[in-house]
Amino acid sequence: MKEQGLTRKTNRREMLRLSGMGVLGGVTANALISGKARAAEGVVGISYASWIHGHSMQIEYPDRIAYQRRTGMSFDIEGKSGTDNWFHFAIPTPVIINDVRLRASTIMLCFKTYSLDAFVRDVHVYDGVFRIAEFNNINLSNAQPFVRLDVPDKPLMLYGLGISLGVGFGVEAMDHHMEFTAAGCDFVIPAPI
Repeated sequence: MKEQGLTRKTNRREMLRLSGMGVLGGVTANALISGKARAAEGVVGISYASWIHGHSMQIEYPDRIAYQRRTGMSFDIEGKSGTDNWFHFAIPTPVIINDVRLRASTIMLCFKTYSLDAFVRDVHVYDGVFRIAEFNNINLSNAQPFVRLDVPDKPLMLYGLGISLGVGFGVEAMDHHMEFTAAGCDFVIPAPI
């Protein structure tokens, strides 16, 4: 077997593979670099991204739902005409990593509605009992494969992140189906002082 040596063009992934450390070694090495060192290198970014699948979503008012079905790829819901509801996602939340408390940076949603008469009206973001962000009257409908909403002031996380969607189902003779695929949040380390 021909042995491969390190060259100037060897990237970090290749170097870790050659050393036998692999991906786990890279994660470990990155975790050991201080936040100030990463900031000096201009590498400060997303420290942790956490998602939950759409079929884990909870419905606040089940009596306002005409049809619901959890599948392997999504949660399919049809709302009763003329109603509103709240749908909730509990996002797995790493509040502290390496003795540093994380901040909520951006939340993401992946869903679609089958007409303009079925829409996500509001998005509220919670840390435990504290509402840390609200995006009201955004009225999202149709295919929304990746919605990003920046959390103002990137608050420190204390408990656990919840995303609540205020949805509406109109009275028009239109399809009131919604399909939720996933929801998530990007968490960041506070900038060094």
